[in-house]
Amino acid sequence: MTYSIDAAFERFVALEAELRVGLKAGQNESDTRLKVLDRMLFEVLGWKHDPVLTEPHTTSGYIDYLLTIGERRGAMVIEAKRVSKLAPATKSSELMHVALNGPVVKPLMEGIKQAMVYALEKGVAVAAVTDGNTWFFFKASRTDGKPPLEGKGVLFPTLDTVFANFAKFAELLGPVPVVERRHLAHLNEAEGLTVSDAEQQFFVLNPSDAEMRNRDPLASDAALLFSQFFSRLSDEQDREMLRDCFVETNESRKADFELEKIIQRVLNSIAPLNTGQGSALQAELERTMISRRSETVLLIGNKGAGKSTFIDRFFEQVLPRSIREKCVVARVDLQDYHGDPKAIVNWVILQLREKLEAGVCSSNPPIYDELQGMFFSEYQRWSVGSRKHLYETDKIEFKNQFGLHLEERREKNPDEYVRRLLEWASRGHSKLPCLIFDNTDQFPIDVQDAVYQMAHSFEGAAPVFNIVPITDRTVWRLSKAGALQSYSAKSFYLPVPDAKEIISRRVDFLKIKLKAEPKAAKAYFSKKGFQVEINDLAMLAEAVGKVFVENDYVSGLIGRLGNFDIRRMLKLAERIFLSPELKIDDIIKSKFGGPSVTTDQYRTHRALIKGEYDRFSENENEFISNLFYTNPQRPEPPLLAFHILWLLRQRLNAVRDDSVESRHWLVVELCQLFEGCGVAEELVMQTIARLYDRRLIEALDPNVKLISVADKIAIKECGLAHIELMLITPVYIEQMALVTGVNEHFARDEMRKKMQSRQMTEVRETFIRYILKIDAGRMNIPGNPAYSQVGKARTQIEGLLPRRPRLKAIKATRTGRNKSAPTGTQT
Repeated sequence: MTYSIDAAFERFVALEAELRVGLKAGQNESDTRLKVLDRMLFEVLGWKHDPVLTEPHTTSGYIDYLLTIGERRGAMVIEAKRVSKLAPATKSSELMHVALNGPVVKPLMEGIKQAMVYALEKGVAVAAVTDGNTWFFFKASRTDGKPPLEGKGVLFPTLDTVFANFAKFAELLGPVPVVERRHLAHLNEAEGLTVSDAEQQFFVLNPSDAEMRNRDPLASDAALLFSQFFSRLSDEQDREMLRDCFVETNESRKADFELEKIIQRVLNSIAPLNTGQGSALQAELERTMISRRSETVLLIGNKGAGKSTFIDRFFEQVLPRSIREKCVVARVDLQDYHGDPKAIVNWVILQLREKLEAGVCSSNPPIYDELQGMFFSEYQRWSVGSRKHLYETDKIEFKNQFGLHLEERREKNPDEYVRRLLEWASRGHSKLPCLIFDNTDQFPIDVQDAVYQMAHSFEGAAPVFNIVPITDRTVWRLSKAGALQSYSAKSFYLPVPDAKEIISRRVDFLKIKLKAEPKAAKAYFSKKGFQVEINDLAMLAEAVGKVFVENDYVSGLIGRLGNFDIRRMLKLAERIFLSPELKIDDIIKSKFGGPSVTTDQYRTHRALIKGEYDRFSENENEFISNLFYTNPQRPEPPLLAFHILWLLRQRLNAVRDDSVESRHWLVVELCQLFEGCGVAEELVMQTIARLYDRRLIEALDPNVKLISVADKIAIKECGLAHIELMLITPVYIEQMALVTGVNEHFARDEMRKKMQSRQMTEVRETFIRYILKIDAGRMNIPGNPAYSQVGKARTQIEGLLPRRPRLKAIKATRTGRNKSAPTGTQT
């Protein structure tokens, strides 16, 4: 969600003169609203009409304006008065923070009390009274035990005050600041609530000091191996690898079969026309009589499901050659567009123009005769109509003029030109245009709608086969409110295979290449930059298979941490394989009788968490997040992130249908829940924002950039994996203990001492006890049943502490402690 105060100010300046005229002309409250307030809300500040309710009824009367967010939840009450009805008791035009029960706003008291009544009935925290010239914002209802009339508000005595302090005005009344609760921050400032809760934090190992460790001898070659064959998903130079490594599923095979049938059916509706025979009128009549049947297909899958590779493979390998030769494939990748989203349709049309010219015409650029064929009816009209005499006396000049006319049409009317190309492909070449609009769902919904409508509009030009790859969440959103409601389309779901299958297919591809004729194999790998012997590459490929194919727990974990995005899963695999913690040399030695490396889960988990560094650092690890992190400037309860994930998981488990929306939770409701635990809304919001940035949760709207209280969120697979890491993997707790900032010297020093003596069990215990103590001090869980799951989440962390042994068992426990794997894990 973006919002420009500068743009709002420019609109204000442009309308200022008209607003002042409206203030002078205002004869009653309705005049004020029509000529000033409506324009300020909608034209200046940018409110949409839908979330602004006018005259909603309450038991006490009718509210002038109720500003809402999300699903029509009240955010602010505005009480409007006739111009000059509000006159604060001050001659100053300076911005003021004034008491509601003080003398300055006493003349406004009638409107203030009226707004408070409305706000109380609607459960709204903030209100404003205004006559268009004077604006006063205040907290109309409170939950801190303080009577509203004892609070303070922000007063703009005149429109000049608004002009001089427009940024603050826009943050008090603008749509995005209201959603983000910035207006409350200004009202808190007016009441002097600006005391900082910042704390100093101490680290056993400061994550900002993380340094890369030296790679093992084979790690550099392994890095190249991953770059070329595992992490790369788009390589124009090696499309063979991408196609051969595609993992088929039942759904993808079904899609292959159905798409082939659709293409064959649409092709059957295309019949050739010979425009060189018969009259132009006869040709047009025949063209009109041909059955014209188009199809649009939605290829649905989550981000990184391999939709683009599926399409390439389908047209290049799956589709029979006899059908493939009758198709003209024009693919537009919207990911290549970096301009104004509003201009995306024009850009797409220009891309189609270039690709269709190359696919339809025999040469590029098209020769004159082909252009004449595309515009044959117009050529005929010129020759017998307006330019008949030129045609009969000077055919060369006639053709020159017609050629210039066509070029002008191509440049100035590209949409019409593209439609002519589609028609020419069908009418002139008996071919089916297959139009692919890739990566549309990285744009806002209105842009997606525009592209989707444009794709369907081409069906009027000729039989076409449209393919729109799209994510499952995006298709759900568009089906609720978008172009999908207006047009029919066939849908095919493309699931993401397991990480194990993806890596296994790439290992098999490598083995086939390595077993090829020696010279051919060497030439293939040399082109990709490999200088090592084929035997060394074979050993590396075997090692990859040993780590990820033979161990389901590794491939399963990276699948969840990567949110089943193929790109991210392969990058995770690369991170583990190249980590000095795993030691590629040791993996290869284990093949020849050495100790097994890949069955050591603790070693694998350290490789996952630390990567190639000497400690965990979120700055270099985009897959693992520290759930114990607290912001030193505004420290939240250290288990707040875990509590949120736990509640979202419970929400997911409670869903009884497959509805996308039902597993999402409205953010404002989560904030209200934690408010009952004494956790301020801003702390909940900063934690949710962090979880969203780290891909542990998702928003219902896939295009949301910044989460607001009006959004709905759900846990992602990565979030579920983090709950598992925290509760099951001792390595995660120990590594987070070493790099998490704590506000007690004693706790830091105790963990540092235990670390140096390699007593990692004691490090974990000290850390967990510290976390539980701080969390309990910052978050009080009520005994109410509504908070039972919050309490259960904390109990899960308490369960990570070792049980206190009985006195008789102490000696035995101390003797056996050093034999446990978690105790001996390295830092």
